[in-house]
Amino acid sequence: MSEISFISQTLSFIFLLSICSFTFVLSKKIKFPYTVLLVIVWLFLVPISSLEIFSFIDDFKLTPELLFYVFLPVLLFEWAYNINYRLLLNNWKTISLLSIFSLLISSLLISTVLFFLLPFAWFNVPYLVCFLFWALISSTDPVAVLSIFKSLWAPRRLTMIFEWESQFNDGTAVALFMVILWVILEWWYVSWFTYFVWIWKFLSMLFWWILFWAITGLLFSKLVWKLENNEEAEIVLTMMVAHFTFIFAEIITHHISFLPISWVIATVIASIVVWNYWRYKITPKVEIHMKKFWEFFAFIANSIVFILMWLILTSINIDVTNFILPVIITILTVMIVRVISVYIPVFIINKFKFEERIPNSWAKLLSWWSLRWALALMMVLLIPGVWDPDYLKILAFQEIVWWSYTFSIKEFLIVLTIWSIMFTLFVQAPLIPRMMRQLQVDKLHKLEEFEYDEWKILANMKILEKLNSTYKKAYITKNEYEELSFKYSKKLKDSLNHMKIVLWDKEVEIKTFTIRALSLHALWIEKQYLKQLFLYNEIDENNFKYILRKIEREIEKINHDHLKLIKISEKEDDYDFFSKIFLKLYQKESTYIDSYIRNRTRLIITRKVIKELRSLSEIDFWFDRSLFDEIIELYAAFNKHADEERIKLFSDHKVTINAIESNLINKSLLKLEENLIDDLYNKEIITPKLYMRFIDDIDEERYSDVKKII
Repeated sequence: MSEISFISQTLSFIFLLSICSFTFVLSKKIKFPYTVLLVIVWLFLVPISSLEIFSFIDDFKLTPELLFYVFLPVLLFEWAYNINYRLLLNNWKTISLLSIFSLLISSLLISTVLFFLLPFAWFNVPYLVCFLFWALISSTDPVAVLSIFKSLWAPRRLTMIFEWESQFNDGTAVALFMVILWVILEWWYVSWFTYFVWIWKFLSMLFWWILFWAITGLLFSKLVWKLENNEEAEIVLTMMVAHFTFIFAEIITHHISFLPISWVIATVIASIVVWNYWRYKITPKVEIHMKKFWEFFAFIANSIVFILMWLILTSINIDVTNFILPVIITILTVMIVRVISVYIPVFIINKFKFEERIPNSWAKLLSWWSLRWALALMMVLLIPGVWDPDYLKILAFQEIVWWSYTFSIKEFLIVLTIWSIMFTLFVQAPLIPRMMRQLQVDKLHKLEEFEYDEWKILANMKILEKLNSTYKKAYITKNEYEELSFKYSKKLKDSLNHMKIVLWDKEVEIKTFTIRALSLHALWIEKQYLKQLFLYNEIDENNFKYILRKIEREIEKINHDHLKLIKISEKEDDYDFFSKIFLKLYQKESTYIDSYIRNRTRLIITRKVIKELRSLSEIDFWFDRSLFDEIIELYAAFNKHADEERIKLFSDHKVTINAIESNLINKSLLKLEENLIDDLYNKEIITPKLYMRFIDDIDEERYSDVKKII
C-alpha cells in the first residue's frame, strides 16, 4: 500500500509540474499572466480530479514540512541572491523606516480595525487572532513585482528599496508571528516573566542571524576551496548553504528555547554573503549558470506551491460564500493601512531629508504592491492542525476565547490568507504595469536614454561590419546584403537622430552630461574586460575583487553626479565601515606579486578602453569629439602609470615575476586554444567525447593558481 501511495504521489507531482510548464509556455504565447492562467487551469483540475482515472492528481500534498524545509529555503535564497549590500548601506534609513516603522503602524491598525469591524460581518474574532493574522499577512513577495520591474525598466533604486523592504518585512513578520503563536499556545502559563521571555524571543530572532553570517561565510569559503574546480558540486553547494542555514536555524530555535533565530533572516543573509563575497571563490564559469539555476528552481517552487495552495482550499470543509463579507473587510483594511504605513515614512524621509528624496509616484507604487504569497501561506500552515501534538493547546485557547464556530482558528485564517493572495494575483499584480506606465516610472531618464542609444549605435555598427565581411566571403547574395544593410543603416541613423534629440534637450547641459555618459561607458568596458581576465584566470580572486570594488565605486559616484574619475592607485580607498571590517578579516595583505598582477591587469583593461573609445570617436554623435579625447587622455595616463609600476616591479623581482608572466601569457594563449576547439566542435570535425577531453585539459591548466608556481 505504501508503494502505491508513493507512486501516486510521484505521479501527482510530475503531472502538476508538467501542467505548470505547459501553462507557462501558453502564457508566454498568448501574453496572459501566468499565475492567473494557472488558476484557470486549476478550475479544470478540481472536477477532473474527482474522476477515478485522475484521482492521483491531488495525492501530492503541500504539507507544512514540505513547504517549510524544501520550497521556502529555495525561494528565500533566490530572492536575496542578487542583492548588493552597498546599495542597502546607501539607503538604510529609507529601508529601516519603510520596513520597521511601517510594520509597527500596520500592526496596531490592522489588528485593531479587524477586531472592531469583523463583528459587523457576524465574526467575533479575538484580538490575539487578529494580531496573528496581521503578522502573517504582513509578509510580502518581491518575486512577482521584480519580474514586472525587469520587463518595464524600473529604476534601480526603486527596485532595491522594494526588495530590501520586503526582506526585512518578511523577517520581522515571521519573528512576530512565531512569538504570537507561542503566546496562544502557552496562554495557560502567562506570568510577568512570560512577557519578558516573549520580548527576548522576538529580539533574539531578529539579531542572532549575525552568528549565521560568520558561520555560513566561513564554511562556504572553506568548502569551495576544497572542491577545486568542480562546477556541478559548487552549484549544489549553494543549495546546501540555503537549506543548511534554514534548517540549522530552525533546529536551534526548536531545541534551544532561549536562543531562537529567524530562519528567514538567516537564509537571506546567507544568500547575500554568497553573492557579495564568496561567489568569486567559485569557478568563474559557474557564475554564468548560477543565476539560471536558481531562477529555474524558484520557478518550480513557486509553481508547485501555487497550484497546491488551491487544493488546500478545496480540502477545507467550509462554505466559502459565508466569508465574502469578512474577506472584503480584510482586504480593504489591509490596503488602506498599507497606504498609511507607506506615506507616513515617505513624508518623514522627504521632510527631514534623511536620504535622497522618494518621488510621489514611487510612494503610490510602494503602497499598492503589498503582494502576498508563499511565506504567508507557510506561516498559516505552521498553526497546529488536527494531527499536531500542540493541537490540544489550540483547542484549549479556543475554549478560553469562546470560539463557537464549526471551523477552527487555523481554517478561518487559511481562508482569509488564500483570498488575500487571490486579490493580489487577480487585482494588484495585473495593475502594476499599468500604474507604472501612467506614473511614468518606467520612463528612462536622460542618461539611460543616451546609454541606450549609444549601445544601439555600437550594436548596429558591429552588425554592419559583420554584414560587409559576410558579403565579401560570398556567404550571402547581393540582394540579401543590400536589404539587410539598408535595414541596419536605417536603425543606426534613427539611433543617432534620437541621441541628438536627447543631447539638445533644454534640461541637459551637453558637455557635463556627455562626459558623464562617456565615463560610465569607459568604466563598463573596464568591468567587462576585468571579468574576462578573471574568467580565464589571468587574475586571482583577491586582486580581481580589489579592482572590481574600485570600478564599482566609480560607477556609483558618477551615477550620483560626481563626475570626476579618480585615479586608480594602490592607496587606501574610501571603503565603507563593513567593507573595512571584511577586508581586515578576510583580505590578505598585498605583496609585490599582487601589485604586479594588478598593474598588469590595469594595463590590459585600460588599453582595451582606449581602443574602444577611439573606435567610438569616429562616429558622428552630434557633440564635440574633443570630449572623447579628454577621457582617452585620462585612460592613457592610467595606462602609462600601470606600465611604469609594472616595469619597476619587474626590474626589482625579475626571477619571480618572469615565472608569473610566463604562466599568465600561457593562460592568455589558452583562450585561443579554446576558441579553436569550439570551432572544430561546432563544425563537427571532432566528436563530443574529444571535445570534452580537450576542454577538461584546458580548464585544468587554466585554473591552476597564478601564484602556485612561486
